[in-house]
Amino acid sequence: MTHQPAANPLVVVSNLKKYFPITKGVLIQRQVGTVRAVDGISFNIYPGETFGLVGESGCGKTTAGRTLLGLYPITSGKISIDGQDMTAIHGREMLAIRRKAQMIFQDPYASLNPRWTVNSIVSEPMRVHHLLNEKDRLERAKELLNLVGLNPRLINRFPHEFSGGQRQRIGIARALASNPLFIVCDEPISALDVSIQAQVVNLLEDLQDRFGLTYLFIAHDLSMVRHICDRVAVMYLGIMVELAERDELYENPLHPYSRALLSAVPIPDPKKERQRKRVILHGDVPSPINPPSGCRFHPRCPLKSEQCTREIPEWREAEAGHWLACHNV
Repeated sequence: MTHQPAANPLVVVSNLKKYFPITKGVLIQRQVGTVRAVDGISFNIYPGETFGLVGESGCGKTTAGRTLLGLYPITSGKISIDGQDMTAIHGREMLAIRRKAQMIFQDPYASLNPRWTVNSIVSEPMRVHHLLNEKDRLERAKELLNLVGLNPRLINRFPHEFSGGQRQRIGIARALASNPLFIVCDEPISALDVSIQAQVVNLLEDLQDRFGLTYLFIAHDLSMVRHICDRVAVMYLGIMVELAERDELYENPLHPYSRALLSAVPIPDPKKERQRKRVILHGDVPSPINPPSGCRFHPRCPLKSEQCTREIPEWREAEAGHWLACHNV
């Protein structure tokens, strides 16, 4: 499906930075460094859209998603969800935003409280936001379980009695309980069997069509991202290096890092697979504690020039709707 963006974005992220301090000492702790997990990213997400965020492990995708919802305090920058500035609100106003914006976590084994029944887990957002009375909450929880493909009769069981795929469905039901507009899906399928992954992705798409949801979909699996997302942003070492419509990015990647990532995705046609050229990146990802000067990708880039080692590339629109940060493309 090709998404036509509405006039006003639902989520606006502008120059977002999230740094974690590194401290030394036991009694008197002093800061000795900083992990630049997210270092100045900007994007908009439109109502009803699925916006993909991809990149290798440690590039800052999950930190960006969690900072977006206020689970981590912002170091600097601006986030606005449904017209409200996340950096300027606290208390009740933050609670109101939390009702509109929810998260599906990566690990279905760690994100559910093992001492709570499914009923308690799914009903908790309704209780926190004072939605419905106790009897109606139980009925709504059963309805949500049914919606995500689980038997409502299992509502008084505990998480350890379910498989990974079933637990992730419980996590999705919990995210839907407060009737949100926006959901951050933090690698919701990476901990699941391949056979279950497609079911969960299809469920997310069905729920989006039914309730008009907007997703930020964080993932490693580039073939799955192509299936579910409308636009895709590529992250490397805390920054965004490319952003484009899904098909445009997959058929015409401009940034050398995006090309390397996409060349690693298997093609089901053996003839095409043999003909295409793999892009092999040499060296390891530098540390976010001490990122390289100039373009962060230059130590591993096949196109690097002298300018790349000195100057940070400008974030520019190379073609209509296709943004990147590179001196040599």
